[in-house]
Amino acid sequence: MKLNIKEILDFFDGIKDSQKGDANAVMSILGEDLNAASYAHFQGSNLKILNDSVLPVLLSSIYPGKQIHKRLDRWLVDENHKRLYQCEIKNCAATAIGGKKLESDANNEKVKTVTSYHWNREQKNFFSKKATQPNNVSKVLLPMRPPVGYKNFRIEPLLIYWMPISSDIKGLNPLSFITNFPFRTSFSKLQIFSVSLYFRVLLNNGKKYIDLDMPHFEHRIKILNKLQKNKLTL
Repeated sequence: MKLNIKEILDFFDGIKDSQKGDANAVMSILGEDLNAASYAHFQGSNLKILNDSVLPVLLSSIYPGKQIHKRLDRWLVDENHKRLYQCEIKNCAATAIGGKKLESDANNEKVKTVTSYHWNREQKNFFSKKATQPNNVSKVLLPMRPPVGYKNFRIEPLLIYWMPISSDIKGLNPLSFITNFPFRTSFSKLQIFSVSLYFRVLLNNGKKYIDLDMPHFEHRIKILNKLQKNKLTL
């Protein structure tokens, strides 16, 4: 599916042509497909997105006395390097509580300011030792059961956000990392990817459109087409 990069940035980040509830409604049918496919596009290594559920291993031995039932959103597979990414996806746009408006043509300094704001907030709310652990973001660091056929693959955690966010002080790289975690985990680093920052890189490089494979979103469009007279176009 071919998407207009500037229009997506202006809608989700710049709140252009957005009435109350629009961004959340659109993101609810688009978000996970958009974000996972954008990371695969960024890597450019023919990553495969699985439909298998991302379920935790038995955690009683790791967290005695705790009943933890945290699942994640997607498995992404790099067949060439025998690598599995256990992926948590956060779809929050500028209209979300605490979100910041950021136009598609914002200069680098403004992008850095908003990116830093989002990272500081996420770090405080979800990755500090004062926050409840594991929570709905830091759960990406919990061990997950590999899907059938991938037990010999190396598993790595991946946190994908729509919003502009980065742990990098320069604040413009779509991909950043953290290595200091708020609880004990077998992982040595966590990848953090921002779709918004990636789209801004593409736009600054003269790209107007991006082609993404989004089967779930296309399926939902087909459902909507059955419900009304004039079909939607993709």
